[in-house]
Amino acid sequence: MNAFSSRAFSLQTRAFYPWLFALFPAAFLYSHNIGETPARSLWLPLVLSLGLALLVWLAARAAAPQGGKASLITLLFCIMFFTYGHIGLGLKFPSWMVFPWAAVFLLVSGLVLSARRDFSGWASGLNTFAAFLIISVGAQIAWARTHSSGNTPRLTQLYQDARLSAAKPDLENFPDVYYLIVDRYANGKVLKEEFGFDNREFLDFLWAKGFYVADESRCNYPQTHMSLASSLNMDYIDRARGERSVGPSFIYRILKDSRVLRLFKSLGYTFIQLGSWFEGTAFNPYADLNLEGSGVLRFSNDFFFKFIRTTALCPLTVARLYGPRQRLRILQQLDELERMPSRKSPKFVFAHLLITHMPYVFGPNGEESDVRDPEKSFTYIDQVRYANTRLSRLIDILISGSSHPPIIVLQSDEGPKPGRPAVLVKGKRRKPTRSARTETEAQNRVHHPILNAMAFPGVDTKVLYPSISPVNTFRVLFNLYFRARYALLPDRTCDPSKNADFGDLIESDE
Repeated sequence: MNAFSSRAFSLQTRAFYPWLFALFPAAFLYSHNIGETPARSLWLPLVLSLGLALLVWLAARAAAPQGGKASLITLLFCIMFFTYGHIGLGLKFPSWMVFPWAAVFLLVSGLVLSARRDFSGWASGLNTFAAFLIISVGAQIAWARTHSSGNTPRLTQLYQDARLSAAKPDLENFPDVYYLIVDRYANGKVLKEEFGFDNREFLDFLWAKGFYVADESRCNYPQTHMSLASSLNMDYIDRARGERSVGPSFIYRILKDSRVLRLFKSLGYTFIQLGSWFEGTAFNPYADLNLEGSGVLRFSNDFFFKFIRTTALCPLTVARLYGPRQRLRILQQLDELERMPSRKSPKFVFAHLLITHMPYVFGPNGEESDVRDPEKSFTYIDQVRYANTRLSRLIDILISGSSHPPIIVLQSDEGPKPGRPAVLVKGKRRKPTRSARTETEAQNRVHHPILNAMAFPGVDTKVLYPSISPVNTFRVLFNLYFRARYALLPDRTCDPSKNADFGDLIESDE
């Protein structure tokens, strides 16, 4: 055998397929969430996947010097580790099922180690198949990136705003603007009728501080990404899109590169964002400052947890990772907001607070929940009680610490999602999905009403009314303070499940 053919044979038998199979699950998941997931969220799942595969390969190589066996065991690990979440969620595995799953892996690995053959001859075929998978998903990602960038131009092309006719006055006289989204905070009537909790004390506090509380307000969309995209663009999504298709990339693009953001920046405002783990608000490339928290978001962003839920680590998602980091992030956000008056004005501050969003990680006085089962440790009303305490303190600090009375909008993107009753499917009782498609009218009466309170100091707020919805919030604000001439839109809640354009935008958790 000559030198050339010897090298060719070596390439055919050298097993690089374990590393390609390790990369594939994260890349595949990213390709199906590319519209709402920034590329920076992909590196951690890739590093985690390669790291785990390398550890398994080293352990197998130590047990069997033959490289073919170590590679095959690593492939087996990738298959079982990265499919567990898909199979487990589909079959409703209890958390302890991960142990027999691991036992099967160890048993089959033992059979591979004890076999007389080396399995090196399998490398060529497995290399080819793994390369095909990676090339396919890479081409899908490249196409999606090219397609999305071509269909979601910057908002200067979507909105030709010439409605702020006032000449810019001295920036020192501009009020700071705080847009505080308290995710899933319920309307006062819903709290009383559905949860048996009278929220009058907090609502009276808001009135006393100069807020107008729109006690009949409802969300414009019952999903976070669509709700915020609508309010931050002062329009309904179907109107904003024009002739363009409504896809995840469009929604997330106009959520980040929004009409409201552009208007404030055109007036000389600094835009500061305090995001959550939710990819739509985790990081905004158009913000002047992203306050992401210390040691939180990289390990608790939306895509990372979607990825973890597909693996054998899914039993740890809420109890060990998701809940504690959500608690830490919320506390960091509130602390940052309390320090905000000391930052240079004028500023537009947007904060997405998950303090009343599952998992429930606070007691009524801020107590820490049991990480083993955070959803059972405290209730939704416990979150509301603690939120009221911290928000009351925050509002006092923002008002007393500002040189000019600030504009504060305290709003929820949607109400709490009520539990779904079991349904009969082929004669068997099953829990339906948590999609907006399955909500009944009774559930909508809980999910659609929202908290909506606005402090607009120094101006006549007679234009406000009890049923005003988020799509009109900034229309009113710009009219009152910056001589804009925006007409108010009809207040309505759009049901995306009944609109074919929005069918693929309905999410289960947000």
